[in-house]
Amino acid sequence: MRSSLAVAVAVGVAACGAIFIVVPARGQYGLAASGCKSVTTFTSSAVPAMRKDGCMGCHAGTSPGATGVFNLTSVGKDDAAACAQALNKVNLSNKPQSAIIQAAAGTQAHEGGKVADTQAFTTALLGWVNNE
Repeated sequence: MRSSLAVAVAVGVAACGAIFIVVPARGQYGLAASGCKSVTTFTSSAVPAMRKDGCMGCHAGTSPGATGVFNLTSVGKDDAAACAQALNKVNLSNKPQSAIIQAAAGTQAHEGGKVADTQAFTTALLGWVNNE
């Protein structure tokens, strides 16, 4: 079984001889504060689906309300940051019920409307989310 979390730990000896351990800060989902584990899958699976279905028009465009709620303006510039932002809309304990999927599918409040093919969109986003 694959471990869901790898943590880098630094061990050192202080000048006084005491041993100390440095553990990185954790984010909201128990990951290191840097965010996503699978930026590559985010950019190869989720981003094309969000582009195809028009999500990027509002969430990476000039719509202040949309980018304030879910900001993807860093896609293509800083994909790790965009992935971390998108991960904020993911429920890791119930991935299919994540806001990033349900809002676009029309089952949660979403001013931007519904994607045309909810099955294809859900499959594409779960391709990424299941690697997180």
